Amino acid sequence: MPVFSASMPIAIFMFLVGCALMVSILLRRSYRYFGKTKGSKIITGLEHLPRPKSSWEGTFRDAGAVVDRQEVEMAEMARDLSGQLATKMIVLEQLISESQKQIDRMEKLLKEMESVREKQRT
Repeated sequence: MPVFSASMPIAIFMFLVGCALMVSILLRRSYRYFGKTKGSKIITGLEHLPRPKSSWEGTFRDAGAVVDRQEVEMAEMARDLSGQLATKMIVLEQLISESQKQIDRMEKLLKEMESVREKQRT
């Protein structure tokens, strides 16, 4: 059966050509879209090794670097903790000196009050 026969109306033929054209256009668009995003076969350096999120992320495969990283982190933590401890000691010393001043003042007031009572009794 020939494609361009007289028995086949031109409307049906144009409909089939339009459908084929639309399917080919949609297939090309989807191939371009999915081919670039998910089906990329070319592996570049950036695709193969993503950028590390932390500064130490690339060293997890190297045992010596892991130990060095842990030592650095421990030294930083020790420095932070010693700074916090020193700050708390300074605050505690200030509070002790203020409380000692208050104790001295209270003792002085207590002695004055006792002396005033002694004067009132006599």
